[in-house]
Amino acid sequence: MATITQQANTLSFSGDLLINNISNALAQLQTLRLDPPLTLDFSKVEEVDTVAVSLIFEIQRQFHHEHAQAGSISVVGVPDNLRSLMQLYGVDSFLLN
Repeated sequence: MATITQQANTLSFSGDLLINNISNALAQLQTLRLDPPLTLDFSKVEEVDTVAVSLIFEIQRQFHHEHAQAGSISVVGVPDNLRSLMQLYGVDSFLLN
């Protein structure tokens, strides 16, 4: 199960970000404030699949919809398995600043 916690402007993800439990993470996301400067911390994530990359894009979409003039989102603590997926799809340079 994936969990998202918020401390100030940092969203911390833990557990598994997989297709079979992403709906829970999306529901949690709807209750959180996405204020700049926003940081996404994946250091406590264990298992991932491609839905984790999609989740980052969804957060970026929501963030820029609410804050059109805001800068980019910082993505930190990216585990090797998530970094590998980002590289596989060619989005690592876009998502990791």
